[in-house]
Amino acid sequence: MHQLIHRVTMQLPCMKKSISDIEGVCVSLRESRVRAEGEVRQCFTSLHHLLDQRQTQLINALNTVESEKQRTLGTQLEELEGWVQGVESGCEFVEAALTQCPAMEVVLVRKQLGERLMDYANMNVPPAPHQNSHIKFVVGNTDPLKTAFQNIGNIESNSAVPHQSSVTGESLRQVCVGRGGTVTVMTRDYRGDKCVSGGGDVTAAFTRTTNSHPSLPRHGSTSPRPTSTSPRPSPLSSTSPRSNSRSPSTTPRDDPSTPQVLDLNNGTYEIGFVAGTEGTYSLEVLLYGQAVNGSPFTITAIQPPEEDSASSHRSIPNMSRQTSHSTQVTSRASRTSRRPMSHRSSCSRRTNPIEDDMLLRVGRRGRNRGEFVNPQGIAYNSIKDGRIAVADSNNQCIQVFTLSGECKLRFGVRGRGTGQMQRPTGVSALPNGNYVVADYENKWVSIFEPSGKYVTRIGNGKLLGPKGVCVDHNGHIIVVDNKASCVCVFQQSGKLLTKFGNRGTDDYQFAGPHFAAVNSRGHIAITDFHNHCVKVFDSDGEFMFTFGSSGEGNGQFNAPTGIAIDAYDNIIVADWGNSRIQVFDGQGSFLSYVNTLADPLYGPQGMTLTPDGQIFVADSGNHCFKVYKYLQ
Repeated sequence: MHQLIHRVTMQLPCMKKSISDIEGVCVSLRESRVRAEGEVRQCFTSLHHLLDQRQTQLINALNTVESEKQRTLGTQLEELEGWVQGVESGCEFVEAALTQCPAMEVVLVRKQLGERLMDYANMNVPPAPHQNSHIKFVVGNTDPLKTAFQNIGNIESNSAVPHQSSVTGESLRQVCVGRGGTVTVMTRDYRGDKCVSGGGDVTAAFTRTTNSHPSLPRHGSTSPRPTSTSPRPSPLSSTSPRSNSRSPSTTPRDDPSTPQVLDLNNGTYEIGFVAGTEGTYSLEVLLYGQAVNGSPFTITAIQPPEEDSASSHRSIPNMSRQTSHSTQVTSRASRTSRRPMSHRSSCSRRTNPIEDDMLLRVGRRGRNRGEFVNPQGIAYNSIKDGRIAVADSNNQCIQVFTLSGECKLRFGVRGRGTGQMQRPTGVSALPNGNYVVADYENKWVSIFEPSGKYVTRIGNGKLLGPKGVCVDHNGHIIVVDNKASCVCVFQQSGKLLTKFGNRGTDDYQFAGPHFAAVNSRGHIAITDFHNHCVKVFDSDGEFMFTFGSSGEGNGQFNAPTGIAIDAYDNIIVADWGNSRIQVFDGQGSFLSYVNTLADPLYGPQGMTLTPDGQIFVADSGNHCFKVYKYLQ
């Protein structure tokens, strides 16, 4: 009996913790309901405001029409009343003269009296009204509006619990350095049944737990790596075995580029990540803030197989013009290793003996001015001899630099209120110099003056998770809604002009689109992250063509992100999973690479071009932005 009592009492702490967890979920559930109710009320309050505004406009229009008609009729009425009064008084005067005046006086004034009566008789006063009483309200076809009202919003929920949810995928144990890995999260309810709806709060963190080590085996090979002659300055060929300059006991927590989570809206989620160096990494997957079954997962990053490297040594097609983009990788790359982040200055010019196209590196990991944590969007602004604005996502602010890398301004207040930032991901500049900032978490786009003063916001209630933003030649704001897998085009006033795309794999569909750019003809090029391609649409949102496919060869992508278009309509694309920059012509044919070999990119995100031919790239995994030469 004592043993049974002991076994039972051993269960008490677990049961009490479960009670505490359940009570916590109940409280959180109530808070979620209150928050959702507030959002519902806010949504319909704004709709009521629009309806009241329209009602006021229509009533004012009624009053205006009535006033105009009343004015016309009033003028005519005054004329007629004056005529009647004149006739009556004239006739009375003549009758009085005929009855009361002597005959001689009547003879003397007969001519004047006759002329007066003749004037009244010949007066041309139209008796018909100059206006009518027609004024009515035409309702019009409200059926689409009624249907739209019935479809406003929906209540999203699921029964997914962390302890029953699991993660699967070939990348769960081992990935190749510099190549994107993908795992799938499958959510289940407490009974273990698969959830079929999305919307779950799935987050992930991918961090290195050990240093790279020279004894770490390569995938499929233990022989020394041959000298690379690839025309592609891929980061894969530049991450060679490291000399173990630091003790393995030191385990700095490198922060690779933030994992990308894609909600497939069917109860499953895809998580993409990239390992920058050899070593052991930890992938932590959370559902509603709690670890899913088996999390965290230990993942080993190894060098890619030798046969893969050899097979990727492809030649670049002959080009009709000379560029500065690299077409050859020398054996020096295999002897190069990236310095640890702590050894970098916040703004440094090229000092590495290995030649590449990089001119400048700005920033490092940190919370201070000029430092970044996961920079995303980047944009050129023509004000004050040129400025570069960077969306510092995890620091929840925008930082503005000179073209030489000096931080001149930092603005943004963390929060979910008007004028605040929760997760800025995209940034662009309007013709007047104002900044346009896409906020993924707040689900809107904010506009700020060049000084950082808040102006207004657009897209509130119309966006689910905006990522990239750009401005076309008409000043229209093009927003890439990553979560809704669509593109919205707004006027600066906030009026929605065009919306196109939805989730899928067809030509006109997207799967987690990231950034957009506009060419000289107004065509919109969009990077389709999970479909591994770039899609081009005309200004009305009609599909034109697509280019790229999943892979590591010339013209292929492993989750494209940043995009820019030069004066000749050549398209420059940041390849997130392959950590490189590729150049294409206006029809999507591969031209070349930008040489990023000496200081490899690590999960590049946004990208912009300056008029003097420089590429600025937000290097999210290295927490900086880099400047490369680019001859147009």
